[in-house]
Amino acid sequence: MPPTPASPPAPPPRTGGPRTTRRREQTRTRLLAAALELLAEQGLARSSVEGVCERAGFTRGAFYSNFTSMDEVVAALYAQRAGRVLEHVRSHLPPCDGAADGPTALPDLVARVLDLLPVDRQWLTVRAEFSAQALRNPAAARVLTGAREELLAQLVPLLSEGLTRTGRVGTTGGDELARAVLAAHEGATAPGAAGGEDGRAFEVRLVTAVLEAFSTPRAAAAPRAGDVR
Repeated sequence: MPPTPASPPAPPPRTGGPRTTRRREQTRTRLLAAALELLAEQGLARSSVEGVCERAGFTRGAFYSNFTSMDEVVAALYAQRAGRVLEHVRSHLPPCDGAADGPTALPDLVARVLDLLPVDRQWLTVRAEFSAQALRNPAAARVLTGAREELLAQLVPLLSEGLTRTGRVGTTGGDELARAVLAAHEGATAPGAAGGEDGRAFEVRLVTAVLEAFSTPRAAAAPRAGDVR
């Protein structure tokens, strides 16, 4: 009777997986932090992959294993910062319980939300730089558009809850309302937008006016498809 063939050796234990993923995420985080500093100091036109790698302490290979270009880095920064801001706002607003104590005044809610937004001049500089680049570079414009669409998708339910808190309902689709509010916020935080007055007070009035223009008191609203509820 022929001998039974030996079983094949067991494969070596895998060493990748979560540890590799964590290391990759740490690398990506350091690259983004270095890019934010560099872009704020030098602008997008003067920043380079080499400069980001040197500041982060990584090789070009580490950069290109995470990003394909500086435009992609800025898009990732935009998405990262926007996501953090919205999460910060959500976590610091109390749950909406049907407005047991009555609706909140719209300007009060706007002021409260804006007070939760970090004033980050470093990021405002980068945002302005990339917006200017997008005007000249179609590829950069596509990257910025994609990042903004992700932000708007996250902003829609937050605005819906905000209107509920104030006893109002949107008179247009949630996406259009989100675009209007984002445009007001970005315009109000642009350099010199507030003139000689306090920038936050100007932004509260501007965003409040936009929300009033795109909504109505709930009691007076006739139901229609697509309304922000």
